[in-house]
Amino acid sequence: MDIKALIENLEALNDSLNSTTIRESDVFKKCVGRFQAKLADLVGVYNSSDGENTTDMKKIISDLKVILEEIDELSSHDIKVLDFVKDIAPTK
Repeated sequence: MDIKALIENLEALNDSLNSTTIRESDVFKKCVGRFQAKLADLVGVYNSSDGENTTDMKKIISDLKVILEEIDELSSHDIKVLDFVKDIAPTK
């Protein structure tokens, strides 16, 4: 899995979530906040370990997948969040 490309795609999704009013509920905002925190964790782990700390990265990626699925369920906008999610399942 190309973690750098994944991070770039997730950052693009983050920009989209921040620039578009999808739903103004507190639950949605909390999900986006959790997504942003996990994305920052992924970037930090990737940068600090030169991409070699796969155990931590797999856990973070799994958490991101769950959060993105929640965002997709809450979203009434036609942003296709799950198009990102299907490709980020960690490999063993």
